[in-house]
Amino acid sequence: MSTRLLIVDDHANTRELIRKFLALPGVTILECVSGEEAVACARDFKPDWVTMDVDMPGLDGFESTKALKQAYPEARVMIVTSFNEPAFRNRARSVGAIGYILKENILALRVMLESEARNIQPPLAVPGGILPSVR
Repeated sequence: MSTRLLIVDDHANTRELIRKFLALPGVTILECVSGEEAVACARDFKPDWVTMDVDMPGLDGFESTKALKQAYPEARVMIVTSFNEPAFRNRARSVGAIGYILKENILALRVMLESEARNIQPPLAVPGGILPSVR
């Protein structure tokens, strides 16, 4: 069984970097350029994980997360951004994201995906990263 990852970011180079870093055996990846596209794609793709940028035209990452979770509540959304704002972390949780990590700490998400792909429990902490609880 494959883990499905949806990468949502309006910048092609950022999507490519995240895709290359998170491309693992057993992980199927789909990319979207906007929150609106992500919500539409989630219905058919049924992602297990979503990386969501914050600053995008149209629906921002918070609005997109809320809409995506309403359409597909099983998706685990991780806000992945360059903005290190405490208020953003609280807002991310309030719209249904399981976590908020800075793009430079994407290693934490890779560890979670590797663990899921190998069907093992992820570690509780990653040096230099923020690892949320996983359901």
